[in-house]
Amino acid sequence: MSSFRATLRVVEIGLCTLSFAVLFQAAKDAEAADGGADQPAVHELSARRLLYEGEQGASCDDFLRASLAWQQRGGDWRDARGKLHGDLPFAEEAPGASATLWDVTGLVRQSAGTGGGRVGFFLRSVSGRGFATFRSREAKSPADWPMLVLELTDGRRELLGPKADSHLDCSTYRSLGHSETLQVFAQVSTLLEFQLPEKLSASGVKRAQLLLSSASPPGGGAMRIGVFEMAVPAFPASTVRPGLAADYPLDQGIEKSPDVIFAAGFDEWIRWRWRWAKDPVGEFDVVGSDSVRHFEPLLDRALRVNVKKGGHFGADLRLYLKDHGGEPDELFFRYYLRLGDDWDPTVDGGKLPGLAGTYGTAGWGGRRSDGTNGWSLRGHFARAFASDHPLQGLTQLATYAYHADMKGTYGDHWVWPGALLQRNRWYAIEQQVRLNRPDAADGLFRVWVDGRLVLERQGLRMRTVDRLHIETAWLNVYHGGVARSPDDQHLYIDNVVVARRYIGPLATPP
Repeated sequence: MSSFRATLRVVEIGLCTLSFAVLFQAAKDAEAADGGADQPAVHELSARRLLYEGEQGASCDDFLRASLAWQQRGGDWRDARGKLHGDLPFAEEAPGASATLWDVTGLVRQSAGTGGGRVGFFLRSVSGRGFATFRSREAKSPADWPMLVLELTDGRRELLGPKADSHLDCSTYRSLGHSETLQVFAQVSTLLEFQLPEKLSASGVKRAQLLLSSASPPGGGAMRIGVFEMAVPAFPASTVRPGLAADYPLDQGIEKSPDVIFAAGFDEWIRWRWRWAKDPVGEFDVVGSDSVRHFEPLLDRALRVNVKKGGHFGADLRLYLKDHGGEPDELFFRYYLRLGDDWDPTVDGGKLPGLAGTYGTAGWGGRRSDGTNGWSLRGHFARAFASDHPLQGLTQLATYAYHADMKGTYGDHWVWPGALLQRNRWYAIEQQVRLNRPDAADGLFRVWVDGRLVLERQGLRMRTVDRLHIETAWLNVYHGGVARSPDDQHLYIDNVVVARRYIGPLATPP
């Protein structure tokens, strides 16, 4: 590829990185609104933060399970003063025998004034020891469903049903959105979200009332229920961090850096394969074009990996660090990832590249780590979101961790908040591992996507003996678990760099 064409490609990459910046800033600032497209522009991610009732919906720990966590267990709210977890409700009432009505004019005006499109209610006990059970929008009779009654200043009256409702009970990890009832007592709270009329302004609201029908008479004491604003958590926002790649535009010559252990694109396939792994497994090849799957190269050629229909392995390639100067205790591993047009893991999630020290003994496949036998921190892709999920069409990334403090037989999942990947777009994925001292819990793990920190975990224990180190950079693509890929699914990898210090995303020529 000519240097001019390469420059154009990296300018495009720079624009994608800027879009990722917009994504995070929008996630921090924007209010929830209707989503809809399968392939949204990244700045629309914030608009997908909608209350969801399905399996991956709101639970005690998460607003969107396995993608977006509450700031505190049991849910987040803002009070009438705008204070997070404050104690001044917009309205409060004692639950009635047949129904309860709250005047929520202030909260609806506030939501209409921000142009958010939706208003979210968080109902919680503010005094007393009673309990209340209300009908949800899953109740058999529509007459029993929750209702938001709007009286507008132009004389019109609108009756709105909720777009979603649920309650949060920390005695279970499951989402309760499909229950026919909503509960409020002690630490159990109810969530409701309504779509406001288009172009409704704060001045256009004369009065707003929230009406819930009782599923059974309240009991247990003189409880009062307060209505607060549901505080939808934001995806993390961080600045782009340049690294050593900034000194090597297009990664040209980056292998000459004294901090770089290994660097390879895929333009010299035979040389790259010889250096990377002795016993590769999977179906992969190097391509410069793939119009069937709308592939566009990062610079020139890339590694194409196919997780075949009915199979597990896409690729299993390992860079053994003992062949490149020895096994360190700290390392940075960056690669570029692009999910193909046919990427759709509807049956199960799977594994992606990461760093490991398994030594053929433990740290994968149900071989539990105990601190003496091995460890691994591979990437992970989650199962595709359901067709009605707000994040449908995106792929959530995480870490699949085998470590000394794991409780189960199989690895733990550490979600990368905000790392929700579109198809047909290149992303810079970088992971840092600093192993703990054998007698201390001082290990460190970080992940960056397009140069933005999305995960940091400190105080880790990967080992309890000093014979375990970072053995391999593991270019692993695997479907499952035990479930096999439902169809051929392709992804692309390029510009792999392994280094002793932070690498950062690809740099543009000056």
